[in-house]
Amino acid sequence: MPEGPEIRRAADRIGKALVGKVVLDGHWPFPSLNQADELILGHEVLSVTSRAKAMLIRFSSGWTMYSHNQLYGRWTVHLKTTDHNSRRSLRAEFMTDKHAVRLWSATDIQLVPTAEENGIPFLQRLGPDVLDPAITSTKLQAHLREKKIYRKKGATLMLDQRCFAGLGNYLRSEILHAAGIHPDDRPCDLDDESLDRWATAIKEITQRAYLEKGVTVPKEVALSSKARGEPRRMWRHAVFCRNDRPCLTCGDLVLRKRYAGRRLDYCPSCQPARRDRS
Repeated sequence: MPEGPEIRRAADRIGKALVGKVVLDGHWPFPSLNQADELILGHEVLSVTSRAKAMLIRFSSGWTMYSHNQLYGRWTVHLKTTDHNSRRSLRAEFMTDKHAVRLWSATDIQLVPTAEENGIPFLQRLGPDVLDPAITSTKLQAHLREKKIYRKKGATLMLDQRCFAGLGNYLRSEILHAAGIHPDDRPCDLDDESLDRWATAIKEITQRAYLEKGVTVPKEVALSSKARGEPRRMWRHAVFCRNDRPCLTCGDLVLRKRYAGRRLDYCPSCQPARRDRS
């Protein structure tokens, strides 16, 4: 499933094609979009943004199209003269004077009045959106101290969208490693310094993944790993998909654990469990 950085980059790409443009034509076969001809066709696109893993496209009609890619959804942007060929199911198509923007395979799509966006159930449940410029590492540290998450394991709360919106599997492994947090540690187990590292890593690693197209390590680290012939799924990360290989920080073996069936990679030396620390 695409994580927050991937959806934010998709929003940037779609925004370049749509914002300030009038939707001249389109096709909206998804059942929840049966009002699209009235609410989208002939209207200007005012903005395209993301909130965590959700996309919001706002129109001059005063309505917004909300969508969540979930596991299989995908956005494409082409020149309108470009032939497209996909085996995916078309959900929505926006045609401007120059571009064709299409959403494929998603199953969570709604049209809502823009003023009522925050009432969408998925958005109502979200915790702070880590990529929101207003959400600082200081605010994230305070959030780690809140009672509703204070006793949750790191491996759990890093995937809970009610705790931190926009994070997913690869970011979970990378954030915990960068902060030196064992996946079984809870905020209540940690001192102020550890919580500060954790909050800083949440913000910085997610922001880097957004700016560097999913790469979570510094550029020089990525280039060194790439020069060794590692595939992209490995060289772009510090620990995720690097299980059974030496940790880039200390040389110890990166291990893999599974929580609720989902993989988490970590270094036992860089991320000792709280009970193992002297």
